[in-house]
Amino acid sequence: MKLTDAWVFLLPEGWARFPAGEGRERELDEAIEQVVSRVLPPDLPRDSTEPLRRMSRDRLRGAINDADNAGASVVYLPVQPIHGILVPASIIEVEFDSDAGEDPMKIVASVMTDGYDESEVLEVDGRPAARVTSVLRDVESDPEWPQASSRQVVYTISRDEIEGQWLTLSFNVMWNSPQSEQLADALVLFFDAVMTTFRWAGDDGPQHLGDAAMVPGSARAA
Repeated sequence: MKLTDAWVFLLPEGWARFPAGEGRERELDEAIEQVVSRVLPPDLPRDSTEPLRRMSRDRLRGAINDADNAGASVVYLPVQPIHGILVPASIIEVEFDSDAGEDPMKIVASVMTDGYDESEVLEVDGRPAARVTSVLRDVESDPEWPQASSRQVVYTISRDEIEGQWLTLSFNVMWNSPQSEQLADALVLFFDAVMTTFRWAGDDGPQHLGDAAMVPGSARAA
């Protein structure tokens, strides 16, 4: 059975894809500049917008560096505010390997026993997968910021059972009030909806998924 390693999914406008990992600094710089130029166009007054550009670059790079340290290969971040508020969420893409030829259902079962708040076995475009969630409440991550809670939703998907390759897509969202928790709940539904558009792509390229822009996943060499 021939297994593919490329994939695509759909994200709405307002999100951007940032490469992470060693040797991708130039690609990351270009992605950051594209986002900053879109949000703060060059024709705006330089004196008033340049500090905002620097702050935007620093915040994006800081978030991506944190994900890089956690082993991410790609980070997806919201870059356009909604009603003046930047959505406190992210999607992190991570690849890992199990033993070649190992039954993927054994890996799925091991993921399910890691003490998550919720877990389920499912298929993602025909491949074995696990969906797990966990919640941390009232955590103080920085003395200068108020306590916040977070919810993580992780899809772990068998990428190539012959080679033992796996893909993980981890969605994280934060809140610090009952109102923002309602937004967090809605964003979890948003991520699950995004995952329904996930498709593996073969030699003929990505499958057509509709009119929205497709976001390609990173591909390994066969």
